[in-house]
Amino acid sequence: MDNNHKLGLYVSYYLARFDEEAYQNLGFGNQGDTHNKIGEILSVNPHTVKNWRDEFDPLFGHRMGWYQRPMNPSRIRVAQALENLDEIQVRSITKDILSGKIHQEPDELDQLVLIASDVIKGSFSSKFILRTPTGRAAEEFFINHFSENKKPFEGTLIDCRDFGVGYDFRIENKDKKYFVEVKGLSDFSGGILFTSKEWTVAKNEAENYFLCVISNLSDTPNIIFIQNPFEKLKPKKNIYTSIQISYSVTENQIAELK
Repeated sequence: MDNNHKLGLYVSYYLARFDEEAYQNLGFGNQGDTHNKIGEILSVNPHTVKNWRDEFDPLFGHRMGWYQRPMNPSRIRVAQALENLDEIQVRSITKDILSGKIHQEPDELDQLVLIASDVIKGSFSSKFILRTPTGRAAEEFFINHFSENKKPFEGTLIDCRDFGVGYDFRIENKDKKYFVEVKGLSDFSGGILFTSKEWTVAKNEAENYFLCVISNLSDTPNIIFIQNPFEKLKPKKNIYTSIQISYSVTENQIAELK
């Protein structure tokens, strides 16, 4: 399979799993028109697009699909890689493929192609490496800092770290609710990593979302607050073999805001 055929599996998975919602969100018209447009973009037969979709159909029950035969291993890997992503995340990957944007991100392209390959010849990993993860120490430092200084503002501090809600702490007062995500660096400089959930919540909460970066934890900690990081930071999206989506911010961007 060439790369376009492999990428077409992700698009077809999106159609199979999210069905009418997927066709509507792509905006290419009815199912036949959508298959034709996808085929035109990827230079594959539109009937092939439909057949790929039919291969995934038995997983989701929208159509009977090709339930009579075992699923190809490459299709299984694509389905397993995407199963924990929501519609917005799978749509994002699909649109990156159809717009050609994925070809501007060679690492991400390699990840997707590898997963959809019939023969796995190696593995890929993100080139972005965090500097010594010190999340728990940073969180405890923030708790103490808030207790003493009531910053970034006064209110009741609510610990949400174990809930997986896209932020570590919520601060409530009589007027509003604010959301704080804490990131720690052992050195004075370094990059940070947002999970897809954290970045989505940062986007949705906008001015009510604060990124707290605590650097130099191994010596004398330095703390900064970045309000509305979705608007102020321009991270690079990373796609991992699992697949999980995260957003990385370079150390230069953090340094500029200190």
